Amino acid sequence: MKKLIILLIILLGSSCSDSKKIYDVTGVVLDINLANKKVLVDHDSIPNFMMPMVMHFNIENKNVVKSLSKNDSVRFKFIITETSSYATDFNIIGRRINIDDNDDFWEDDEYSKKEIGEKLSNVTLLNINANATSLDDYSGKYVFLSFIFTRCPVPNMCPAVVIKNGVIARNFKDNDNVKLVMVSFDYLYDTPQILKSFYGSSIEGFPNWDVLSSVEKVSDLYTLSSEIGCEYWGIEKNNIGHNLRSALIGPDKTLLKIWEGDDWLAGSVTNEIENYIKFSQ
Repeated sequence: MKKLIILLIILLGSSCSDSKKIYDVTGVVLDINLANKKVLVDHDSIPNFMMPMVMHFNIENKNVVKSLSKNDSVRFKFIITETSSYATDFNIIGRRINIDDNDDFWEDDEYSKKEIGEKLSNVTLLNINANATSLDDYSGKYVFLSFIFTRCPVPNMCPAVVIKNGVIARNFKDNDNVKLVMVSFDYLYDTPQILKSFYGSSIEGFPNWDVLSSVEKVSDLYTLSSEIGCEYWGIEKNNIGHNLRSALIGPDKTLLKIWEGDDWLAGSVTNEIENYIKFSQ
């Protein structure tokens, strides 16, 4: 838990230092979202930092991508500070004509997104002790569920989600009506043992906080993630891309609310859950 608190202090900007790291990145632009100031890039390996991946990069202002188009091959700087990360200094170096449209991502009617107010399917995954854990096991509780994977190195993505889950878990530590559940979608690498080594010390002492593995539970993972709208791809190719999505699930598995992206606050989620509990009594 001490590690979790230290990381939280860093991400909240309480550290006095202002160190930053700069990485050179090469990749192909897949999408440009000016409204949210993000660019989706299928990037090559970043030496000494990150495996090849499809991911959203934040941009500080729209002007840095005004000359870019989808399918442009680009080289740019990836800046990581203690509190944020962003891409800048884009240079077009070519153009890729035929884009692989994430052909290993499912688009099957069996896995359909649920609307707010609909009930989620019961699925079974594995906790860090390799014991089967299903959504039905949380019956009668409010569940705040997030998706992560251990090899995500960007501080304002999966690591930040973990830290914010820790804050919420602490806020509801003495409330038996609330569970925090983090599900890894890396069904090839994130075994229960790996998850335990990463998060075991953080969730220790928090009986209301679980981390679940999807290894050998791919069908259940697909069902859960697609019903909530979490998208990921490239697992088999070791070129992982994903969006960020968290959900609040009611005591009867009803989907109550969705949070997209990485800009939700632990305090706001805490207030939402408290309100649901209050008005259900």
